[in-house]
Amino acid sequence: MKRHSRSSSVGRVDNDLEKSHEAPQIRRGKRFTIKEYLIDYTANSNLHGLKYIGEKERTPAEKLFWLFMFTCCVILCAGLIRKVWIKWNESPVIVSFAENSTPVWQIPYPAVTVCFETKSLQTRFNFTKYYHLYKNNETYMEMTEEERNLFEDITLVCDDHLAPARGRKFSDGNATVENLKQVSPNISEFFFGCKWKDTPKDSCTNLFSPILTEDGVCYTFNTLSAEDLFRTENLHKEYQYLESTIVNSTSDNIQRWSLEEGYPPSAPLETYPHRGSGYGAKAGLTFLLQTKEIDLDYLCKGPVQGFKILLHNPAELPRLSQQYFRSPLSQEVVVAVRPKMMTTSDGLKPYLPSVRQCYFPSERYLRYYKVYTQANCEVECLTNFTYARCGCVHFGMPHGPGMTVCNAGSVACIKKSQMELVTVAIESRLEEESSENDTLGVAREVASRCKCLPACTSIEYEAETSQADYDWKALYTAFNVTIGDDILDQKFARVMIFFKEAQFITSRRSELYGQTDFLANCGGLLGLFMGFSILSVAEILYFLTLRIFCIIWRKRNMKKQENDLKYPDYVTSPKPNKLKH
Repeated sequence: MKRHSRSSSVGRVDNDLEKSHEAPQIRRGKRFTIKEYLIDYTANSNLHGLKYIGEKERTPAEKLFWLFMFTCCVILCAGLIRKVWIKWNESPVIVSFAENSTPVWQIPYPAVTVCFETKSLQTRFNFTKYYHLYKNNETYMEMTEEERNLFEDITLVCDDHLAPARGRKFSDGNATVENLKQVSPNISEFFFGCKWKDTPKDSCTNLFSPILTEDGVCYTFNTLSAEDLFRTENLHKEYQYLESTIVNSTSDNIQRWSLEEGYPPSAPLETYPHRGSGYGAKAGLTFLLQTKEIDLDYLCKGPVQGFKILLHNPAELPRLSQQYFRSPLSQEVVVAVRPKMMTTSDGLKPYLPSVRQCYFPSERYLRYYKVYTQANCEVECLTNFTYARCGCVHFGMPHGPGMTVCNAGSVACIKKSQMELVTVAIESRLEEESSENDTLGVAREVASRCKCLPACTSIEYEAETSQADYDWKALYTAFNVTIGDDILDQKFARVMIFFKEAQFITSRRSELYGQTDFLANCGGLLGLFMGFSILSVAEILYFLTLRIFCIIWRKRNMKKQENDLKYPDYVTSPKPNKLKH
């Protein structure tokens, strides 16, 4: 028993000594493994310059030189890739021309809206006379309430400075519209004759329909009906967009047109809305406007008489208070139309609207409109902003059931809110809002939600106009037609509207840098400066994972083999039997 215990203690001492001598060898082995790993990677990597750093026969000066060059290339390449990333991230959209031209029969003929500058025929209601009566405090009391209300209603469509500040602030929108209809010319008094595609029409009522705008009661051609343009369930029941619908919506020939998809392939040539069928005067719209000199008013809209005309998208509400061209009296105006169409590739759908600068139909909901366009969005935004500032809206604006209609006493507020909306939009765009501007409160919140970007598919119509004298009396004389006293003071104006060309070039938004383009740019820079490729990525992953595992596994096997050679008795000799007492 004593001899056995003495041999056991000696064995434990020998094992402790062996472990103490083995520890530094293991640490040295680990350091050698990391160094071997780095030398192995640099010597075998396909990146340019790294093999010179790992080669043993290279001097330290050479290794420092190649390390410096490799580091410079990495930094320079990273800076250039950063510029490519910024360009891809901030301006990924490019606007270019489409590969093929678009024929005009694939797009709708422009909607044509016409307004008369004289808002009240002088033979029905002498606006100039009642203006002076209303302005004078003595004669003001002599006017009946009906006359005062009618005068105040008309000032809503006249120049802003004519609206009396002491007038009513609010009124019944339906009553205001009815008063304006009573004093303005009806369609038979407004139009003398019409032709569509060189075919005379018995009555212009087959083409034009009364429409309610900010400029009063006007007449429009080829505009979408209220059911197709508006969410009628969200509108005030007294808001009157179109007095009558020209298109018979129950007809089987009706083909629905959409801004994004255009006309269906099965749509006939004559469809709804009317499409362009050619170019030139004989393929367009011609109409003759008329008025009497005795009915002209030079106070409401100033000294310039005649008609306002606007060409617009059929899916947009016309705003003749903002955009128009004139058709003067005793003049013929020839309008050559050049369409401008913008489309957007589906590859831009993953980008944010703020990046691509447009909205797809499903991305922006309008409360009053079914069709999103920038113009419709701006009208709705102006309506909400005006209501937030003034507590009412202009009768020509689409508005909801709970909104009241402004009258003459609120015209100044309407004008001010329009200017404020423009100012707020600019300030929010430039991000220069200050604490002083925050006093707008709810109105500013309404304006900040506007962000009326263009629709990703949009159509505009540019008009090239020319005009000449229209001497109808000389024409009557040439045909030996007697000019009666009833038409002696008649004033005429003729307008011809047609497409200038049979085809036009469409603009298209597309990706400046797609994912493939970005990868190709980065790969080109990495390959130019460093010889980098996809296999280099695989190589790095290999050295960071599989290679390390293999080195560790190999070292462990080598260590095990060394231990087996050092201490063969622990492996080959049988276990000692237990001593029997």
